[in-house]
Amino acid sequence: MNIHIDTLAYSNRLRQLPPAQKLWFAIAVLLLALVTHYPVQIVILGWMSVWIVVYAGIPAQVYGAMLLGVLTFLVTSLPALILDYTSVSSSVVPADALWHMDLWGGYLYLSRQGLLQAVEVVFRSMASTAALFFIVLTIPAIELATICERLGCPPILVELLLLAYRFIFLLSDTAQQIITAQIARGGYRTQRLAMNSLSLLIRQLIQRTASRYQQLTLAVKARGFEQEFRFWQPDTYQYSPRYARESIGGCVVLVVGEILYRCYV
Repeated sequence: MNIHIDTLAYSNRLRQLPPAQKLWFAIAVLLLALVTHYPVQIVILGWMSVWIVVYAGIPAQVYGAMLLGVLTFLVTSLPALILDYTSVSSSVVPADALWHMDLWGGYLYLSRQGLLQAVEVVFRSMASTAALFFIVLTIPAIELATICERLGCPPILVELLLLAYRFIFLLSDTAQQIITAQIARGGYRTQRLAMNSLSLLIRQLIQRTASRYQQLTLAVKARGFEQEFRFWQPDTYQYSPRYARESIGGCVVLVVGEILYRCYV
């Protein structure tokens, strides 16, 4: 996945929508994802995927790779939720055990309660992540900074966030260039060469990042930096009643679905 997230944010099909319209919609969906149960969260995940892939035109393989990264992280944390251990030395298996094995004088077992909790965590996390991905993939960082300024956020905080966002891509590009050069020279053929190449990669990253930081500092000073960044955005956005109706109607349907779930389950 060599496409920058920022490139997609500037080139997606929802680019002409006002950033505030997209942001408040995503925040509303995020709040629903945090307070609803997993059937509604599954619908949220699918709905936001439609907005991102179909409406915004984000490549499905890029969006899928991003979701897969989050899911991989979640899977590594699931054993702590679904597995439990009891050291009680008896022949009685815990009542909520779906599977168990004898281990060190006790039982290692798959907990029914833990499994339900894991399902809730996975779907809540994936639904919330989809809402956040909608913000990241459809609203450029500069527009988010402009909205934060209008909401009264401290300028120093906005500037730090933008600089951190910028250096994430800078670090990623530098690392990719170094790794490509090392692979071309056979730097990872053996384990010993791989460890040596990794140490060189870390050292070069620190040196090049420091150099880029100095270049950025000189550039902003040469342009008359006055202790505060100024952002200009052209007022060419087009409010979409159709998307507004769909977003509001969809949120209402989600709320009704959650109410029905709580009433009948």
